[in-house]
Amino acid sequence: MASKDKAAMGAFVIGGLLLFGLGLFLIGDRRMLFSKSAEYYTEFAQVSALEAGARVRVGGMEAGEVLELRVPPGPGSKFRVKFRIVEKLFPVIRTDSVASIQTDGLLGNKFLQIDIGTTGPAPAGCTLRSREPFEIGDLLAKIRGTVAAIDMTVDVVKGDVTNATQTVAEAAVHVDQIIAAAQAPLNKFTAAASQMSEDASAIIARVRAGEGTLGKLVNDDAIYNSVSGSAKEVEQALGNLRQTSTDVKELVSRFTSGEVPADLERTMKNVSESSERLKVLVAGFQPLPGGGEGVAGDLRATLGSAREAMFDLAENLEALKHSFFFRGFFKDRGFYDLDSLSPVEYQSKEFEKNVTKERAWVRQDELFLVKANGSEELSDPGRKKLDAMMANFLRFTKDRAVIVEGYAAAGTLDEQFLRSRERATKVRDYIVKKFTLSPGYVGVMPMGAVVGYGDGIALVLLKK
Repeated sequence: MASKDKAAMGAFVIGGLLLFGLGLFLIGDRRMLFSKSAEYYTEFAQVSALEAGARVRVGGMEAGEVLELRVPPGPGSKFRVKFRIVEKLFPVIRTDSVASIQTDGLLGNKFLQIDIGTTGPAPAGCTLRSREPFEIGDLLAKIRGTVAAIDMTVDVVKGDVTNATQTVAEAAVHVDQIIAAAQAPLNKFTAAASQMSEDASAIIARVRAGEGTLGKLVNDDAIYNSVSGSAKEVEQALGNLRQTSTDVKELVSRFTSGEVPADLERTMKNVSESSERLKVLVAGFQPLPGGGEGVAGDLRATLGSAREAMFDLAENLEALKHSFFFRGFFKDRGFYDLDSLSPVEYQSKEFEKNVTKERAWVRQDELFLVKANGSEELSDPGRKKLDAMMANFLRFTKDRAVIVEGYAAAGTLDEQFLRSRERATKVRDYIVKKFTLSPGYVGVMPMGAVVGYGDGIALVLLKK
């Protein structure tokens, strides 16, 4: 009986040690302690609660952990962050890669995000460039500054409107004074014109009666005809003068009744208000006297903050895809988001075990025409070639994804990446528009140079 108890005790101890060792192994494997890695550095003015041991992601893929945060020696220096990255991701760490501090979800832990670069490889131990973290407090501070600037602008506009109102009132008073001063001379002019018209009528009547020298001249037919024509012209001129006198009387009547001053005052008021609105609008978009950027600068800053907030929202939605409630749907179809799928993930065994790839290959010279500047565009034979290739895929594309793989064998690594992505993007845009495919189910995968493949593209249908 004692020997059985000892054996059970030994089995229990051995089992506990095995479970303890297995736990240590799983923890070390999750932290990638058994993978070959290299150390890199980056610097931040503020670390936003980033801690040693935080995860490091490269292009959204788990890549290592933060090893150390060194406190700066003075206020003008930055925090120096030391982190490590596993060996399999060395090819995508470039000298132009940018490190940033991100949040896992809305209230998740901080992690270090490394963007994939395009220049030469970054050697181990080098310092990568960084982008300072975005804080909600910064956005709120900018909004408060914008509201303060708007309040100040409203106060200035109120003062300008008051001044404009006073100016219009003073102008109306001056116009009334001018009209009152001109009323007496206008009355005199009207009376004189009426008197002239009566005198001219009397003279014409005497001439027609044969009185005076002019009356005698009228009896001579030749002179009469000449003078008669002149008299008609004079009579027409007098008629015009009477009309002028009538118009002047009407004008004086309108000035006296206040109709013209009211119209003039309204016109001046409208012109002044339009001028003030234009001045306020232009002043609002000009730089402030103290060196600020004005309303336009505040709007640009607000839009930049909103763009950053939308980026955080997109990351939160991406995290929601991986949650327990929704990840079953995405795992069933074989992918989460084709736009965020990296070449490393696309070629991984984990991805290929969920889907089967049916591939159709076509060479670059069968698809593209090369322009004089070296750029490429789809040729008519190339479009027909793509139409024929898609004919075999159309019956499967309703709930299945299509990947356009781009290949480029010439040039440096970054040139291969850019050229292969450009070719794949042009083919993707064509088949999406031609066959009205859902953009979310048609992805682009820049493969670069691959042994066994030359320059060209491949259409890949993902099946379960």
